[in-house]
Amino acid sequence: MIYVDCDDVIAESTSAYIDIIDREFGIKRTFEDISSFDLKVSFGMTQEQFNHFFEVVHSREEIMKFKPIEGAIETLTEWMSQGHEVSIITGRITDAYTSTLDWLAMYKVPYNHFCIVDKYSRPEMDRSIAKPLEFLHSIDIDFAVEDSLTMAKYLADKLGVPVALIDRPWNQGNSLNPLITRVTTWGDVKQVFTERGIRN
Repeated sequence: MIYVDCDDVIAESTSAYIDIIDREFGIKRTFEDISSFDLKVSFGMTQEQFNHFFEVVHSREEIMKFKPIEGAIETLTEWMSQGHEVSIITGRITDAYTSTLDWLAMYKVPYNHFCIVDKYSRPEMDRSIAKPLEFLHSIDIDFAVEDSLTMAKYLADKLGVPVALIDRPWNQGNSLNPLITRVTTWGDVKQVFTERGIRN
C-alpha cells in the first residue's frame, strides 16, 4: 500500500495559508519564510491569532479553494492503473473530514482509502474519527510520500518504510534515514518509487 499525505503533498496548502495570514492579520510572509512546521512560529502569530487562523484554514470555504499540486493526481492515477493500492493519510483535524473528501472528489483524486491519523497529538481531534498514530503499525505500507520531517522519520525509523520527502522550507535537516529521499517534484517521487522497486 502507498501512503500519501494531503497538505503540501497533494494540495497546495501553505501557499493558501500565506494569503490567509495576510488577509486576516496583515502578516506578510513568503513561502521560503515558513521554516518551521509550527505555523504559529513561522507566521509570528499570537496564540489568539493562531486559534483564529487554525479555524479559518480548516473551514470548508478555504479548503475548497486549495489547488492540487502539479503531477500529484496524474501519478496517483498511474499507480492505481498499475494495480497499486493508494491510501490518503492526513493529519488534518477531524472537523475537516467531509470537506477534505469533497475536495478530493472535486479534483477527481484517485485513491482506495482515506483516513485521518492524529499524527501530532492535536486536542481538536474527534477520537471516534481520527486513528491514533500507532494505527500505522497495523497496516502494510510499502512506500510513503510526506512533507513532514517528523512523520518521514517516524515512517522510516519505526516502520522501515521508504519515504519520498517533498522538499519544503520547514523540513530541512541533514541527518536523514537512508530510507528517506528528498524530492522536489512528483516526477522525482515517481523516480524514487521506481528505484525502490515497489511492487503491488
